[in-house]
Amino acid sequence: MGRLPLIVIVIALVATLPLARGRTFPLSAAVRYALRHSSAQALARARQAQARAALRAAQSEGSVRATASYGYLFSDNPLLALSAELERRQVSAQAFTPSTLNSPGVRRLGTASLSLAWPLYEGGAIHDAVRAGRFAKQAAGRAGARTRQRIVATVVTAYEGLVMAKAGVRVARGAVAVAARHAHTTRRLYARGRILHSDALTAAVNLGAAREFLLGAQNDVANARTDLALAMGAPAGLAIHIPAQTFGPVAMPRRPLRQLLRVALRHRADVAALRAKIRALRAQGAAARGRSSLHVTLTAQSQWFSRVPTFRHNAWTVGAVISKSLYDGGHNGDRAAELEARAAETEAALTGLEDRIRRSVVTAYDALYNAAQRLILARATVQRARRNVALVQVLYGEGRTILLNLLNADQGLVKAREDELAARYALARNRAALADACGTLSPATLPALGLKP
Repeated sequence: MGRLPLIVIVIALVATLPLARGRTFPLSAAVRYALRHSSAQALARARQAQARAALRAAQSEGSVRATASYGYLFSDNPLLALSAELERRQVSAQAFTPSTLNSPGVRRLGTASLSLAWPLYEGGAIHDAVRAGRFAKQAAGRAGARTRQRIVATVVTAYEGLVMAKAGVRVARGAVAVAARHAHTTRRLYARGRILHSDALTAAVNLGAAREFLLGAQNDVANARTDLALAMGAPAGLAIHIPAQTFGPVAMPRRPLRQLLRVALRHRADVAALRAKIRALRAQGAAARGRSSLHVTLTAQSQWFSRVPTFRHNAWTVGAVISKSLYDGGHNGDRAAELEARAAETEAALTGLEDRIRRSVVTAYDALYNAAQRLILARATVQRARRNVALVQVLYGEGRTILLNLLNADQGLVKAREDELAARYALARNRAALADACGTLSPATLPALGLKP
């Protein structure tokens, strides 16, 4: 039996490879998928869980603490032997004779105990620790909300980029179709001796350039698809597809810039997160100072003593303990100073964030209106380019112009359509960027942006 041809082996190997799974995502589904699978969202959820656990730990510091224990001892220590007799309430006069005290023999004692302690007052440390935990939980929640907004913004930008890339492929295919028609026409006319060979070659070169343009547009689609998959947190084996669609009208903001700036500083979740973090740090500092204050703890204990492992001969104790740290090497004070410094650092970060927010709102606002003006100009240019193509086609058919003018007119129309797509994309992207900068972007607000959910 002879060897199989190489091509047959290659086909057999390819046939055994698993096919990439494909799935079509409308914009709303892409956003939901990203919010479920994004690593940034998983990190935000973990930090929120950490903040909730820290709050529960702080709240538990002020609760009653119960401890149970059991021990069993063998000892010939005279003091322990006498103590065992007393604790079992079985002491006799014989236990106080010199011979018994000096040589008590081996004594056995089982001790079971239940202890309760309630920190009644901790100098405000517990109260401040609970306040710090609540502020930290609030900060983590607001930071998580901002993470969700950033995920939505990233997905929207990547999604609209894929829409534009696919629209660019449609433009490129139209250019290839027109160039192929010109190449076919010039070959036919050259065969009949009606045009020069250079015209036919020019048309062929133009067709090759159009095909290269199409390849570039298809590569842009592949890159845009990869960007969307990364934004969504999709696994490598999942092929991302979107339904066929075009850019819809993009609503312009109705609020003036000054009002949008106020909205951003009031509603941005990361601003609220930093403000809550500052409160948490200051509450932690107050808790550190409180640990050097007067402490009052109520205690209660019940014990059972027996020669064998049973619960007999109960004794109980109830009391209060008042304590105060006289010197700790400056630990609590230094810890409070450190937390105050961190709060001041966070305040400076908050000021910087507010400045960046103002700049991002102004930039997105200006870019949005600039894109709207570009779109108006691009639409007018497309209309003029189409009329120019129709006119040059008539002139070329009448022999009143050369082929190069016709090809230039076609290329001008393709360029105008590209500019229109770019303006549409800039309009959609900057509208989403403005909503993101104002802190109002969410899956529910996508229709108001003119984006198909």
